[in-house]
Amino acid sequence: MEKPTRVLGVARPARPRQAGMALMLTILLLITVSALALSTMQTAASDGVVAGFQNQEAMAFYAAEAAIAEARNVVRQMGERSQVPSYPADFPNQANPQAISDNAEFVTGTQPRFYADPNPPAPAPIAYVGEGKQCTEGCNMTLGGAKYNHTKWQINVVGESPSGDQKRLEVVATRLLAVGY
Repeated sequence: MEKPTRVLGVARPARPRQAGMALMLTILLLITVSALALSTMQTAASDGVVAGFQNQEAMAFYAAEAAIAEARNVVRQMGERSQVPSYPADFPNQANPQAISDNAEFVTGTQPRFYADPNPPAPAPIAYVGEGKQCTEGCNMTLGGAKYNHTKWQINVVGESPSGDQKRLEVVATRLLAVGY
């Protein structure tokens, strides 16, 4: 312990030495701030990964939507209820998927694609499933002497992202066809 010092004739007790306490507090504060910065960087990195997964799922969904649009065109071109498209001539199948863009637009060279669902709940990926309700009031569904009705077509497709994520869509579309045809 140090001796008391005299200032202007008054004895003051000696202060105990801090022995590097300020340095220890500074190092502790530096470690705390570094840990906080590290955890913030890790959170930002994991958010980027999650956003990438969501982007791949969105691409697969948009590819499936493109498949629905193409399948509706196939339904519009069918002449009768018993007609079923041939795969892949009329609509792409899993062995011959349809790409929705140019390979140069994607870094990996692969791109989103779509095809008919290989395991549809209906008898076929694109199939006639029934008649709509007959229009009885306030509508004229007659053209050139033939009466028309809405027909229902079930469409089952798969969209796939470049990373392999898949989205399956099932839609019921309608088409006007002559009654009794």
